[in-house]
Amino acid sequence: MKKRQSFQNRFLALFLISIVMPIIIMATILAFYFQNRIYQDNEKYFSTSLYSISTNLSTYVSDLKRLALTPYIYDDILSFYAAVENGKYTKDGSFDYRIERHRQNYTTSMQRILNTAREDILAVSFMPLNPDNNIIVTATKTSDLMNTTDCPYPQEPWYQQVIHATDPYYFMVSEPPPYIRSETTVISALHTVRNVYTKRKLGVIRIDASDKIIKDIFSSVSLSENSGFVIAGQDGTPVYQVGKVEKGVLETLPSRENKIRTDSDTYLLYKSDISGMPWQLIFVSSQKDIFKQVSIVWSLAAILSLFSILAAFSIFRSNSKKTALALNSILNTMKKVARGDLEASVPDTDLLQNDSFNTEELSLIAENLNEMIQKLELYINRSYKYEIDRQEAEYRALQSQINPHFLYNTLNCFLTMNRIGMKKELEDSIIQLTRIFRYTCSDAKLTTVLEEFEFCIQYCNLLKIRYDERLTFISSMEEEAKNISIPRLLIQPLVENALKHGMDGDGISITISISASIKDHTLILEEKNNGIPIHIQEVYSDGKVGIRNVENRIKIFHPHAVFEINLTGNITSMTIKIPLEGETSL
Repeated sequence: MKKRQSFQNRFLALFLISIVMPIIIMATILAFYFQNRIYQDNEKYFSTSLYSISTNLSTYVSDLKRLALTPYIYDDILSFYAAVENGKYTKDGSFDYRIERHRQNYTTSMQRILNTAREDILAVSFMPLNPDNNIIVTATKTSDLMNTTDCPYPQEPWYQQVIHATDPYYFMVSEPPPYIRSETTVISALHTVRNVYTKRKLGVIRIDASDKIIKDIFSSVSLSENSGFVIAGQDGTPVYQVGKVEKGVLETLPSRENKIRTDSDTYLLYKSDISGMPWQLIFVSSQKDIFKQVSIVWSLAAILSLFSILAAFSIFRSNSKKTALALNSILNTMKKVARGDLEASVPDTDLLQNDSFNTEELSLIAENLNEMIQKLELYINRSYKYEIDRQEAEYRALQSQINPHFLYNTLNCFLTMNRIGMKKELEDSIIQLTRIFRYTCSDAKLTTVLEEFEFCIQYCNLLKIRYDERLTFISSMEEEAKNISIPRLLIQPLVENALKHGMDGDGISITISISASIKDHTLILEEKNNGIPIHIQEVYSDGKVGIRNVENRIKIFHPHAVFEINLTGNITSMTIKIPLEGETSL
């Protein structure tokens, strides 16, 4: 049975539906709106930052590339590099007047270039291609010319990549080389120098710059706790990093994925190519950091919703409490009447003390309820006896509908037994018939399971006179079920129905069994037969009263009794279930 709600619960449910739910829905929609705005603003911010930084980096790279082209602009520089590559210039200097003049001209030109260059330019170095001349000549802003022969640059991977690369420029990030006295990270642009006339490679010019300007470029961008920028090389490996980026993310960058999941966070990657160099700028956005921003929105929405609900509930509570008390008084009176207390009424003291009854509707309900209770008591007294008499007459009418056609067949069998001289069998059969008549003609409304089963046994014994071995009858009952009261002639119509429908046709044998048991505080009476399967739709067709009679009688006997018909293969079973708790109608 569906559990009914109290008025206060229903009133609270209406409050939740009409006030709380709209507040929650509105707060949720607003939170989703601002959440999407946060994501959109972050997307726009990321795109703008990437564009701005990549543009500045391109400008920065262009300056380095212009410095790498100085040998082609200044003949003194190219001539000096050719002399170094040919081995005409050594660490200890040269006494060749022409080489010394190239060196002085080179120093003058390079110092002029370095003095006008950006402050982050640390050095300009040349490394000749001639393997027999392992010397590096370096010019810085603080020294005219430095010579280094103890740096095995030809064995460095970057040197071999520059010499054999098809791209004219090569960029790398490294620790400061030995000829630079600085602890800053070095950004280097490398370019292969060729003789402009013979196109022969002379060596590699290397422009070293500190990462100061790059730091300045990134300093204008605010980063969250777990986000950062990464400059990735041509193979996807990180070469420069700004901000806090998880190690697992850096290791996954070569996979070229746009979304990386780690054990602690999820990262979205926003990428932009850097014009003028084969590197890529990547912004690593932490979803944990974005969630912190979103959580603030949701927390604020939750707090505002909570305060709104509490304020609405306070107003609702103060205005509905009196009405609820008045209605509860009316409901309590109605419950007393439902339990049979027809002397109950809405007390006059409640009408005086509770201001909520001053409303026209509640006062009218209370007055009409008291008047209805008085009239109800009168009507019940008049109709109770009528209802008892009507139910009794209906029960007797249903009981009288039992079909007595088996009696005619039995009497015909008696005549046959008398003619063939079966005196003993005839006498026993007459005694059984007498007992049957005594049972059916009794005025008792109820019987026991044992008496009903004995009646069915006697009934089937008479039928066996006619059907002989074609009829087999079996009965069984649990000891606890024998003395339980049931309506009289409840099982016999089921047995009769089994014979009527299950033995249509000559030569058909049938086995009928009846049983009585108790399970889960319920009396279970069951009839089974292996005759011709019954058509359930025919049981309830017009003119068929046998089975419907049984079903109606058990419903009158107990309102919660159940009658079932089931077919399992060629076995037809009819089951009656009568609860052993509760009152019956007889």
